[in-house]
Amino acid sequence: MKKSTNNIAKWMMPLSLGLMMMACSENDEMPKEGYSQVTLKSTAQGESGSSSENSRVDVGAMSVTSFQVGTKDMEMKYVSQAEINAGISIGNGTLMTNISAELGSEVSQEKSLSLVADGESKVEVIGEGETPNGNYSEVIFKLYQHSEGSAESEMENKSMLIMGEVEGKPTKVWLSAEKELRAVAESSQGYKVEGNTDMTVVFDMEAMFEGVNMSAALDGNSDGTVEIGPGNVDGNSVLYGQVENNLEGAVTLKQQ
Repeated sequence: MKKSTNNIAKWMMPLSLGLMMMACSENDEMPKEGYSQVTLKSTAQGESGSSSENSRVDVGAMSVTSFQVGTKDMEMKYVSQAEINAGISIGNGTLMTNISAELGSEVSQEKSLSLVADGESKVEVIGEGETPNGNYSEVIFKLYQHSEGSAESEMENKSMLIMGEVEGKPTKVWLSAEKELRAVAESSQGYKVEGNTDMTVVFDMEAMFEGVNMSAALDGNSDGTVEIGPGNVDGNSVLYGQVENNLEGAVTLKQQ
């Protein structure tokens, strides 16, 4: 009987140790107190308002085939959970930054996002990680100018590049400036983070091209491509200025 008891004990000890190690491993993966695991993504939407992956993206006279954008120095702003619990509204709360949190550190890095490819919208992850609980109301970031590109991306010296066709003519729209942008939450109360959460920075391409008469775009140097960018290469400086100005109000933060 004693031998049988000893055998059971020998069998139970490694099992208990294994269960303890599994429990510790699970705890290690849990966010620390007052924090949640959050994924911040980005996508583009066209005239239909659809930002679902693989939806077609068209804006006015332009059929978009690709949209690439660089981001850097991104900060997520929030009102702390303590202030929300104290009854302070997001409009009267103290906006804090999550830059020192795991997620904040990840999204602040230079990123190259492909939000439209082969004429269809894509969803890209900007970053994921722990961030403080609270109500998140906006994301502030700068466009990132690529120092080099590739034959596929053509992003060298550009911070944003849209490619497509207007009335059958190949068309490019781009920025080179590292412009600061602010994506405000679609909800006036921001988005509550208390548990696993996904949020998305959405580039509204219809808003970006609002009032821009793409049918009037010129191929001034007759190279076969309509170019709308800095330097007035094709004589489209007015259209370029309109797109650049519209961009400031064409980025929003959504919870999905």
